[in-house]
Amino acid sequence: MNVCKLVGLLLLLLSVHTVSYAQQVRTVRGKVQAMETGGNKKQPLPSASIVILEKNDSSFVKGATSDRNGRFTLNYQSQKKKQYLMKVSFMGMQSVYRALGDSASVNVGTVVLKDEDIRIDEVTITGKLKEVVMEGDTTVINAAAYKTPEGAYLEDLVKRVPGLEYNKKDNSLTYNGQPISEINVNGESFFSGDKKTALENLPANLISKLKVYDKKSKEEEFTGISSGEKKYVLDLQTKDELNKTWLTNATVGYGNNKKKDLEGQVNYFSKDGQNLSFIARSTNRYQNSTYKDNISNTVGMNATYKFGKKFTLNGNVNYDFNRNGNVTSMYQEQYLKTGNQYSASANENNSKSRSINSSLMGFGELDKRTQLHFNVNFGSSPNQNESSSQSASFDAPPSVNHERMFDDFESIPEDIKVNRSENRSLSDGKSNNASWAVGIMRRLNEKGTTLGLNIMNSESWGDNESFSLSQTTYFKLKDKHGNDSVLYRNQYLDSPQRNNSWRVGVSFTQPIGKKIHFRAAYNWSTRYERDNRSTYDLSSLLHSDVFGELPSGYETGYVDSLSNRSHSRSNGHDLNVGFNYSDDVWMFNASLGVTPQKRTIDRKVGTLHADTAMNIIDYQPMLWVGWQKKEKMRVNLSYDGRTRQPSLSDLMPLTDNSNPLYITRGNPDLKQMFIHNIRLSFQYPSKGMSANAGWQMEQNSVTQVMLYDVQSGGRETYPININGNWNTYGNANWWKRWGHFSLRLNSGGRYSNRVSMVNEDRNVQPEKSTTRDTALDCEVRTGYQPAWGGLELAASWNYQYSLNSLNDNDNYTRYYNFRFDGYVDFPFGLQLRTDAAYMLRSGTNIQKGEDDEIVWNATATWRFLKEKKAELSAHWADILGRRKSFNRMPTADGFYEFRTQEIKGYFIVTFKYNFRLMM
Repeated sequence: MNVCKLVGLLLLLLSVHTVSYAQQVRTVRGKVQAMETGGNKKQPLPSASIVILEKNDSSFVKGATSDRNGRFTLNYQSQKKKQYLMKVSFMGMQSVYRALGDSASVNVGTVVLKDEDIRIDEVTITGKLKEVVMEGDTTVINAAAYKTPEGAYLEDLVKRVPGLEYNKKDNSLTYNGQPISEINVNGESFFSGDKKTALENLPANLISKLKVYDKKSKEEEFTGISSGEKKYVLDLQTKDELNKTWLTNATVGYGNNKKKDLEGQVNYFSKDGQNLSFIARSTNRYQNSTYKDNISNTVGMNATYKFGKKFTLNGNVNYDFNRNGNVTSMYQEQYLKTGNQYSASANENNSKSRSINSSLMGFGELDKRTQLHFNVNFGSSPNQNESSSQSASFDAPPSVNHERMFDDFESIPEDIKVNRSENRSLSDGKSNNASWAVGIMRRLNEKGTTLGLNIMNSESWGDNESFSLSQTTYFKLKDKHGNDSVLYRNQYLDSPQRNNSWRVGVSFTQPIGKKIHFRAAYNWSTRYERDNRSTYDLSSLLHSDVFGELPSGYETGYVDSLSNRSHSRSNGHDLNVGFNYSDDVWMFNASLGVTPQKRTIDRKVGTLHADTAMNIIDYQPMLWVGWQKKEKMRVNLSYDGRTRQPSLSDLMPLTDNSNPLYITRGNPDLKQMFIHNIRLSFQYPSKGMSANAGWQMEQNSVTQVMLYDVQSGGRETYPININGNWNTYGNANWWKRWGHFSLRLNSGGRYSNRVSMVNEDRNVQPEKSTTRDTALDCEVRTGYQPAWGGLELAASWNYQYSLNSLNDNDNYTRYYNFRFDGYVDFPFGLQLRTDAAYMLRSGTNIQKGEDDEIVWNATATWRFLKEKKAELSAHWADILGRRKSFNRMPTADGFYEFRTQEIKGYFIVTFKYNFRLMM
C-alpha cells in the first residue's frame, strides 16, 4: 500500500464523506438452507459464502456471508458495459454460478444445499457438507462447522476443532500431536508466526478456513525438493467478504481486584496475502496471582506488501512491557537408597521486563530463473527481577501443611531437620540479538536443475548484574561452641556474555524424471561463545538495609574461587544429501546429514584453568513416507535422528560452589548424545478419525550424578553418559456430527523410562535410579449447536503413575474432570454465556482441601447500535472462589508438588466498539 492510499485511509477514518461514484448500486438478497442427509428437513445455513465476480475474468467485486438464519443481502457497485456473476459456495460443496442481469435489485429466493447432485432450480447449490477435507498434503478445516459465540477470538475456535490443542501456559499449539511452529494469514507471515498474538487477538468470525500443512522454505518451493525438516503451520484463510476490508475495534474494561482490559486493533487482509495490522493492549485480566501490580502491555504492527507478482515484503515490530509477581511453594521427595530426603521451599517473586523485537523479510524474482530472499531481525530485552525465598530439607516427612511449612517450622521435630536457608536476590539484566540472512537461487535449465547460495550471520550480547543475600543453617553440623552451623553470604555477580556465528552454504538440486529429485548441500559454519562471571563478597562492606546498592571499593571483595572465564569456538563442515519421490499416492523423502567439526574450549575458575580441543562428527538421518487414498485417507511414517553435543559447562572439569547447597562440576569425558524419533500418523477426515503413535530413545543421554551429603543436606552433581532413557506414546480421536448435535471421543497414553545416578557416600559407586511413568487419559465431548446458541458437555479421566527402583517408591494421581459450556442468544442483541468445570483429584499424599476444585464463570453481553457495532459485557470469573493452582510431577530422581497463590474471583465490565471500512 503506497503512501497516498494510507493518507486517504486516515482521512476516511476521520469521517470524511465518501466520494460518490458514477456507478449504479445494485442489491442481491436471498436465503441459504441445507437439507439434512437422508431426509427432507431443511434448516438455515449460516456463514455460506456469497461472492459477486466480474464475468469476463472472474475478478472479485464484493462478498458477504449468510447470517445465522441463512439470509444475506449484498450491495455492490456495477460499471457500465460489464456483466456480473453470483457465486454461492460452502466448503466441501460444488459451487454454482448464476449470471446477474441489469436490475437494480434481485431476490434470488432460497438456495438449498443438498447431498445429492440434484438441481432444484437455477439457484440451487448441491454437495455434501464436510468439516475437514484433505487437499494433497494439506488438511483444510471448515471454520463455519464449529460455531463460536459472537465476539470470540481464534483461541475459542481452535478449542472446538478436533485434533487442535493450544496450551496457554507455554503457548504451544499442536494438531494430532504434531507441533505447529507458526501461524500465517492467507499464506503470509503474521507477526513472524507468533502463535500467542494470533490466537488471543484475531476475531474468530474473520476466518473461513484453517489449513494445516508442512510449510516449505523458499528454497524448497523453488526446487520442489524437501530438505527433510518439517515445519507445520496453521494458515488462516479470511472470509471472501472481508477481502480488502479494514476491521477496527476498541475495548475498554475495568473491574475489581485492579482488573483492567484496554485494547485497540486495526486489521486489513487481502486474499492475495497482503495485510496490515496494528494491535495495542494493556491488560491483567488473565493474570490471577495475588500480586496487585500485574500488567501486560503490548504494542505491535505487522505488514505484508506485494510489489506486483514478483516481490513480497513482510515486516513487523513488537514492544512489550510486563510486570508479573507471584507467591509459590514447592514440596519434593528425593529418592535415595538408604531413605528418602524431603525438602520444601516458598518463594515470593516479582519481575519487570521490557522487550522490542522486529523483523523484515523479503522475497522476489530477479528474472524467470532467479529468486532472491532475505531477512533481518533485531531484539532487545532489559529486565529486572526481585525475589525472597526460604527452603528447608528433612530426613522424614514434616507433619505440617505444605503451604504453611515455614509458618509452622518450629513445630517440626528437631531430629528430622537437616538445613534451612533464607534467601533474597535482586537482578538487573539486558540481552540483545541481531541477525541477517540472504539467499539466491538460480534455475540452470528447463529441466529444473537449481543452484543456491545462502549466507547467515547472528550475534547476541548482554549483561546481567545480581545481588544475593543468604543465611543457611545446618542442623546436623555444629560449630566449635556446639551450636548449629550458620553460613552467611552477601554477594554481587556480574555476568556478561557474547555469542557470534556465521554460516555460508551452497545447494544443488537435480530432477531425475518427473517424480524424483536429488539434493546435495554443503555449509561451512563457525561459532564463538564467551560467558564470564565475576563474584564479589560484600559481607564486610555493607549491611542488608542497603541491599542492592554497590558500595565504593567493592572491587576489593573479588572472590576468585567463585568467578569464571569461559570461551568456546567451533568450526564445522555440514554435508547433506537427499532425494524426494512423489506421485498421486506415495510420497517419499530421505536424507543424511554429516557434520565434522572442531571445538575448542577454554575455561578458568579461580586459580584452576582447563582448556581442551575436540574433533567430533554430528549425524542427522531422516526418512519420511506418506500414503494417501484419493485425498480421503492419509498415513505418514517418519524417522529422524540427531546427535547433540554436551554443553560448554558440562565439559569443563571445574567445580562451581557459588551455591553451597547445590555444587556443580563438569566432565571432560562426555560423549555426544544420539536421539531417535519414530512417528506414525493416520487421518481419515470423512470418517472423523485420526490417530498417531510415536517412540523416542536416547543413546548416551547426559544425566546428572547426584552426590548427597547427609550432614548438610547439600547436593553435588556432575554429568555422565547413560543409556536407558526412552518413551512411547499414542492417541486416537473420533468425531461425528448429526445435524445440530456433535460427539467427540479422545484417548491417549504415554509410557516412559528415565534414568539418573545417586550416591550418598563418595566412597561407593553411584547407583542407578530408574523411574517408570505411565499416563493414561480419555475424554468424551458432546455438543448441541442450534440457531439460538450452543451447549457443550465434556467429561475426562486422567491417570498418572510412577515407580522408582530405589526402595520401590511409587506415586499415583487420578483426575476426573467435568465441564459445561453454553450460551444463548436472545432478541435485541442479548447473549448470556456460562461455563463451569469441576475436578476431582485423588492420589498419593493428596490432602483434604486439595482433592477437588470447581470454577464457575458467567458473562452477559449486549450488542446494540446499527449492525451491532457496540458491545457491553459483564464477566464474573470464579464466582464461587474455589480456583486452585496445584500441580504434581514425577522425575527420574524424585517427586514434586507445586502451588501458586491466586485471587479468588473477580468481576469486570467492558465496552467494545467494532466497525468496518471497505476499500
